Amino acid sequence: MDFQPPNVPLGQVVRERGLLTEEQLEVALAEHLSSGQRLGQVLIERGYVTEEQLRQLLESQQNGSRGIDLLKTRVAEAEAELEPAPPEQADAGPGHVLFVWSPSGYSLLSRAGEPPPVGSEVGVSGGNRVVTKIGRSPLPGDPRPCAFLDAP
Repeated sequence: MDFQPPNVPLGQVVRERGLLTEEQLEVALAEHLSSGQRLGQVLIERGYVTEEQLRQLLESQQNGSRGIDLLKTRVAEAEAELEPAPPEQADAGPGHVLFVWSPSGYSLLSRAGEPPPVGSEVGVSGGNRVVTKIGRSPLPGDPRPCAFLDAP
């Protein structure tokens, strides 16, 4: 019986090849986790890689794995940084999460009530952002919806 080592996660392969910045990978991974889409599809839709590049990456995706540990660490760090809802909003139900992307990284913010609709503007530190999509929270086990924000 042949021993076949587990595949290296696609995100790790992409980073090792220098095709994405750390921030781009974090955004793609969060979208992948919240939407359930395959990471490769997210990378193509965001314009980070071409279909041909993805095909080559998938072919080379062999030998060992450490990416899931890296992802778990990143999610734990993000969860620890998650700002709680202000006390006056704490009784308003489970609320929602805002995924705020910027060129320097992303932040997760907790808000009370229902998430804002797609296309609406939301004020966050650093200015207004537009809701581009509503999905699941990128935090494991978090049942709240997440509004993904981008620059207007």
